[in-house]
Amino acid sequence: TRITKLAFRNRFTAAEKVMMEIASLDNPAADMPARAQAAALRANQADLAAATFVDLARPDTLAGVQMLEAAGLLSPGRALEILDAPVTPEERPL
Repeated sequence: TRITKLAFRNRFTAAEKVMMEIASLDNPAADMPARAQAAALRANQADLAAATFVDLARPDTLAGVQMLEAAGLLSPGRALEILDAPVTPEERPL
């Protein structure tokens, strides 16, 4: 269930990645729940950047992708598609 960070990012469409980037921006004029959601997304992305690889079966990975769907950044059902797609040989870390 381990894949490279790039392989994980490539499981998202370009449009989904753009939505995540926009959603992670802090808007000081927004209410605190919106700002907290943006901060949670930035924290999740920072964790990904610090990782050596992504384990699709880890609880925090599952929760992070499901959070994206719950926030409306992924279409319904996309979290499972991203997490449950078979790992291909080129996605595996060396």
